[in-house]
Amino acid sequence: MTAYVLQQGKPETVGMDPARIQRVRQLVADWVKRGDTPSVVVLVARRGVIVLHEAFGVRRPEDTAPTLKLDSIFPITSISKSLTAATVMCLAEDGLLGLNRPFADYIPELDIPDVQWLAEAKVANLLCHTAGIDDFELAAFIDAAAKRSPDLPPPAPGQHPKVNTRIRLAAGAPLRWRPGSACVYCNGGFNLLGDIVRRVSGQPFWQFVRSRLFEPLGMHDSYFLLPPAMRERRVYRAPGMPATEPNPYHGGVNSSGLDELDLGSGGALSTAQDLAVFAQMLLNRGSYNGQQILSPASVAAMTRHQVDRAIPWIFPWINPVTGERSDVRFAAGGYGYGLAIFGEGDRFSKNGSLMSVHAFGHIGNGGTCFWADPIHEVVGVYLSVSPRYQRGFHISNSDLLQNAVHAAVID
Repeated sequence: MTAYVLQQGKPETVGMDPARIQRVRQLVADWVKRGDTPSVVVLVARRGVIVLHEAFGVRRPEDTAPTLKLDSIFPITSISKSLTAATVMCLAEDGLLGLNRPFADYIPELDIPDVQWLAEAKVANLLCHTAGIDDFELAAFIDAAAKRSPDLPPPAPGQHPKVNTRIRLAAGAPLRWRPGSACVYCNGGFNLLGDIVRRVSGQPFWQFVRSRLFEPLGMHDSYFLLPPAMRERRVYRAPGMPATEPNPYHGGVNSSGLDELDLGSGGALSTAQDLAVFAQMLLNRGSYNGQQILSPASVAAMTRHQVDRAIPWIFPWINPVTGERSDVRFAAGGYGYGLAIFGEGDRFSKNGSLMSVHAFGHIGNGGTCFWADPIHEVVGVYLSVSPRYQRGFHISNSDLLQNAVHAAVID
C-alpha cells in the first residue's frame, strides 16, 4: 500500500464524486443550523488527498456568530485511548514492555497476592478492555480507601499527584470479572497504561507521547498538557452538555484540570488535521512523511480483533441525571489495541454501515470520532459538541457522516 502524505486536492482525482462530497458538506452545515450540534469540524481524505475540511459553528457557547476554525482544538476524550495504545506499542517495539506480562509487574503498588485473578490480567488486557476492572466498583473502593488512608507517599517525578493517589488507593481492589471473560469498557485501565508508559520510558507520559508521536508526525496542535497560550483556540461546551460532568480526576471537559492532567483514557486535545495524520499513519502501516512511527507488526496488532467474539460486551454507565447505574450490552464489531474494529455484525449506533469490515477508529464522549478504512483508503475525522445524552450515550451524527462519506467513493 502506498504511504500517503495528506494534501489538499479534488475528490475526482481520488475516485470520489464531487457532488456527493458537496452533499456531505451541506449535511454537516445543516446539523449546526438545526441545532444537532453547536460546533463541528469535519475532515475527509482519500489516498492522501483531503477532499473536505470544513468548520461550522462556535468555539464557545456564549458566541453568537461563527467562531469555530479549522484549527480549533477540541478535547477528544476517549480518542485519547488510541494515542495511548500507540505509545504502549512503541515501548513493546523497543523491547522494554511485554504485552503478555501481568500489568501488576509494572505497577508493584497493585501487586497484592490476595487479589483474585490479578496475575492473569495482562498489559494486553488493559489495551482491549478485558482486564476485569469495573470503573465504578473501583471508584467506590478508592473512595472507601481514602477515608482509611489519608497519608500516602508523594508522587514520583513526572507523575500527576491525582494519578499517584488513585493508584495507591486502588491497591487490593478486586477484579469484577476474570480477565478475558468479558469486554468491559474501562477508563481506569487506560489510565494505568499511561502511568505504565511513564514508568517504563522514564519520562512523563505527556512528554513521551510528544516525543514519539506528536513531534515526528507533525501533530503540532495535539497535547496531553495544553499550554495556557493555546486555550484561546480551545473548544468549550455549554454547562450540562455531555462530558462536562466532574469526575474524580478533574472538573469535566471544560475544566483547566483536564488541560493540566495527562490521563491516558481521555486527557488529549487535538485538531481534525492532526487526528487525520494519525489515522493516515495507521493506514500507511506505521509510516508517515518518511518517519516510521510504528512497525507494520504493531499496526496489524492494533487493528485486528483482540477480543473473543463469544464473550459479553458491556459499557458500564452512570446516568448523569439520575445517578443510576446500568450496564449497556451491545454487539460490537470488535476491539483491537486502543481501536474499535468496525467489522461484520457491528451494531453500535455511532458507527456507520457502509465502511469495509476492516475499518477501525474510535469515538469520544461528547461527539468526537475518527476512523480509517484500509479497503476504501479513506480517513475521516468528526469533532463535534454533542448537546445531550440519549439512551445512555451522547447524541452524535458520526454514523450518518460515515455513510455519506463512503457513499461518495465511486471507483
